[in-house]
Amino acid sequence: MKNIKAVYRYIDEESKEKFKHSRCLLTISVGQEVHEGEKLESTIQLVSNTFESCIMLVDDTLQRHTMALNITKSPEELFAYSLSEGDEWMARNEKYYDQLKNLHKIMRWNDWLQHQNYETNQKMIINELGKNLGYKNTFDLSIKEFLNRYSARLENDTFFDYERGYQLCFDYLLEECTAMTLWPEIKCHYEVYPSRRNSGMDATHKLFVTNKHPDFLYPVAIKFKNRKQLRPQQFNMPELDYTE
Repeated sequence: MKNIKAVYRYIDEESKEKFKHSRCLLTISVGQEVHEGEKLESTIQLVSNTFESCIMLVDDTLQRHTMALNITKSPEELFAYSLSEGDEWMARNEKYYDQLKNLHKIMRWNDWLQHQNYETNQKMIINELGKNLGYKNTFDLSIKEFLNRYSARLENDTFFDYERGYQLCFDYLLEECTAMTLWPEIKCHYEVYPSRRNSGMDATHKLFVTNKHPDFLYPVAIKFKNRKQLRPQQFNMPELDYTE
């Protein structure tokens, strides 16, 4: 796979000019092909040449919810596996992210799980979900879209537990949205990610970020030119038994 080029989706020249004086949050989903190899390197080059400053966030322990779709392990084991996956990603891809000449700092997902306001902000979101049907519907839509894509890739989805899958996806999205409400403190104007923001995160941004921080965390999507079809999310855990 050669000559892959990362470019911004739906971004006009005026917005690109603003990037030169802005900080971005580059979120990395561990296990996703778009954050490996030539695609990652192309993304790094694009961000490095575009923004004044960048914070890279490695979403590793967040992926424990995704891992649980495929295996039956304790929460403690999944947390340890996901953290290990993050460590391996850091070591494997150092040669790429070292090219970020505008890198301000690197963060890991645990930085947000351990934040002093994490539980308070998560309760705030849960409370809003309980009273705001429109907001809850954005979560339901995001989860349904993901599970439809996920189940379509299964060789046999006859025994796929949709209710369990829904709860795992809800936990993932709730955690992701909770973290987003904390991100304004790192003062990133944009979040750069290969796909468009899902409806749950988009609604969370509008409800809990833009009212207090109108200049922060606007989504910037990337697409790749000259690429083959992307593979599903993968983790390097050969010691795990996926048949349990």
